[in-house]
Amino acid sequence: MDKPLSVQIITVSIVALIATIGVYGIVALIVRMDDTGFKLIKRSKKDGFLRKLGNLLVNALPVVIRSLAVIGTIALILVSGGIFVHNIDYLHHLLPDIPSMVKEIAAGLIAGLIAVPIMAGIKKLITAVKK
Repeated sequence: MDKPLSVQIITVSIVALIATIGVYGIVALIVRMDDTGFKLIKRSKKDGFLRKLGNLLVNALPVVIRSLAVIGTIALILVSGGIFVHNIDYLHHLLPDIPSMVKEIAAGLIAGLIAVPIMAGIKKLITAVKK
């Protein structure tokens, strides 16, 4: 038997709250990563463990940021493609033997390749009108 609607709403709300706290907590840690590393370097002795850990945190931040840029772009392409594939019935049933993730990436890339020139044109038009 299915759970009552109120239990489902509470469950979804708790999951959403935990996910939000988790995501923003990770973002806060990343934002403060170099500050923490710098403070560890300042508080450490010349070649102590804290200095090495601080240097690791400071030097790792650019790598983390570049990685997040790539991972975030892939995630956004998948999410946008998933929205199209799951909400447009034709796309949802098109090529049923292809894994959904492949269809979602393709749909996201195609939508992006269409949206970027349109938005660039709108931006140029707005700039031209303002002059």
